[in-house]
Amino acid sequence: MRWMEFIKVQTARANVIEILLEFVAECKKCHGLLDAKVFNHSSVEDCSICLCWNTDAVKKTGSTIGVQMSNTLKKFGLVDHSIWVEIEEREGDVS
Repeated sequence: MRWMEFIKVQTARANVIEILLEFVAECKKCHGLLDAKVFNHSSVEDCSICLCWNTDAVKKTGSTIGVQMSNTLKKFGLVDHSIWVEIEEREGDVS
């Protein structure tokens, strides 16, 4: 099953992006991880990480590594950690 883990941190500290980039390198070793990307807000220091997974089951509270990162980021500001499940297209659906 494909699902996405989105962790956003609202912060005034610019070095959080470096922490997230280092974290992405560690995430690449995780079984079931399809992709990991870091984003920053266009006008403020907020940043986020998106982890895309393909596992047998969705982890409703997030992956172990995602929960660890979320807890680590709490010392830098407000954190929003959410899980999104991909809805598969049905045959015959038109965009």
